[in-house]
Amino acid sequence: MSQDIVQFETRGRIAIVTLNRPQQRNALSIEMRAELARQLDKIDDSISVVVIQAAGGAFCAGADLGDVPDTPMGWRDRILTAQAHHLRLVNMKQIVIASVQGAAFGGGASLALAADILVLGESARLGFPFVHLGVVPDGGASFLLQAKAGPAVALDVLLTGGAITAGEACALGLTRRVIADAQLGQETIKLAESIAALPFEALQLTKSLCAQSWADRMASSLRQEADSFGLATASESHKAALAAAKSKHSKAK
Repeated sequence: MSQDIVQFETRGRIAIVTLNRPQQRNALSIEMRAELARQLDKIDDSISVVVIQAAGGAFCAGADLGDVPDTPMGWRDRILTAQAHHLRLVNMKQIVIASVQGAAFGGGASLALAADILVLGESARLGFPFVHLGVVPDGGASFLLQAKAGPAVALDVLLTGGAITAGEACALGLTRRVIADAQLGQETIKLAESIAALPFEALQLTKSLCAQSWADRMASSLRQEADSFGLATASESHKAALAAAKSKHSKAK
């Protein structure tokens, strides 16, 4: 397994985790998910801020259609893995910043929403195309979008399989930082450095206080999500939609 597909580096009290499959728009394969877990394991109390970023022009295109499961239970297990990563980011003591450029679709959007702070490039789009594939939102997307943008927005976006642009994300309160793509990495690190310079104890307690109204409820929501996803993948409409998506994906290569 190549560690290059998810890179890890530290700068003082900052850990930088980089999704690194730019040719595949950082689509999350099973291998990449396993490597992401290994890199997150490196985060300890010497770190106070974690930056999640991605190489290339897209943050993350979601699940890699090249290695999708072929049974509902296989899908459920894969969803549980994604959920564990996102719940881990929500619950960790460290402050998590997602630096997003281009497409953050499906599981990529869920990953971005699991961060405490979103920093968006002007090209960023948070896409939720789940219904187009005949499945329910995964990785905590339905819960996180409701918690951070409200039920009405979540229903509108999720039921239409729509996307949220950087400007819309700012207007909806998902972020207050929209930056030119060329300066995204630099400005994200500057933000991380300013936060890392603050007392770590105060940071983690503040994160806990802000999240207490919803984070404790996330785990139970994720269990229902995994069960619903497994049921959805057993439907004929999902199988037809997935086959069409795979065909389109193969032709695009």
